[in-house]
Amino acid sequence: MPDFRTFKSAKRLPAQPMSPVIDPAGWAPHSLGDVENWSYHITESDADALVDATGQLRENGFTPEEVNKQNFLLKGSFRDVMNDVRQELRNGRGLVMLRNFPIDRLDREGIAIAYLGMGTFLGQQMSQNMKGHLLGHVKDLGGDYADPTTRGYLTKQEMRCHADPCDYVGLLCLQTSKSGGASCVASSVSVHNIMLERRPDLVAVLNQDFYRSRKGDVNPGQEPWYTQPIFSFAEGYFSATGAGSAIDKASGLPGVPPLTPLQQEAIKVYREICEECLTDIPFKPGDVQFLNNYVALHTRRDYEDWPEPERKRHLLRLWLSDPDNRPIPRAQREGYRGRGVLPAGVALTVPLDVHQLA
Repeated sequence: MPDFRTFKSAKRLPAQPMSPVIDPAGWAPHSLGDVENWSYHITESDADALVDATGQLRENGFTPEEVNKQNFLLKGSFRDVMNDVRQELRNGRGLVMLRNFPIDRLDREGIAIAYLGMGTFLGQQMSQNMKGHLLGHVKDLGGDYADPTTRGYLTKQEMRCHADPCDYVGLLCLQTSKSGGASCVASSVSVHNIMLERRPDLVAVLNQDFYRSRKGDVNPGQEPWYTQPIFSFAEGYFSATGAGSAIDKASGLPGVPPLTPLQQEAIKVYREICEECLTDIPFKPGDVQFLNNYVALHTRRDYEDWPEPERKRHLLRLWLSDPDNRPIPRAQREGYRGRGVLPAGVALTVPLDVHQLA
């Protein structure tokens, strides 16, 4: 069976600004190759362990909102696999694909519990929106990607290459679209190194703060924006956060200055290099993708969906916090990127589906 565990032989050197980053997360599409060659295929015994842990949790009276590593009693070798997934995210490529999640053996609540349970081996669940959703639904709800307060996962348009505001993001495919919608992933390390070789003057710009929109996820007394560099360095580690639509949607917000010509050029070149580094990974039902947001960027191609509501493309998303992930600047760890969306006074919930804009 192909082995995803590059962390066992990976090489990393201390990273510093304006120097090439030597890191195991610095892969290129040609080196990654066919997804079949680096995916982990969930075995029958793995699936049995997931189904059994899910059933036991339900029998013990726990709800999906209460799933944690203590009450999700995953047994057997799959427990070791999930521990290795975390190591690969932290110290390897920063990207792991698992296939054959047992969606056909569980009802929707069971799928949610099993998926959340897997996530507990990587980190703590985080709220993804102002409704306190611990389980996100990537699904076209008719949203307009150009709208400043609409988040791209609720639309069917192609999105800017970006990184989510958490340590790890997980995507579990329930249903695929009629056509299109491939997942696309790039190495932030490779993007940085290519840009440093071509335009070091613009890399220096990307090491500085950029204003980013919170896209409407704002508590009382909070600014509708926050600031963060695209490339960061802490304790000899490189991290990055991408230049997605949050930068574009910050334009015009109160207190946000316009981008300088040099910033505009830096963003333009950065996005062009991101496109060069992207590799398409077609999803199929039962696929699970985990990414480390500080070394991996992602997006998806636009797609045509099925007309029937029950057949629409549907992914389940997890946001996970792992303070023991690679070091990042303190302001990031304590801010929006390190803590996710924190809705004041809202109970955290696990919705089993969504049918309107969140």
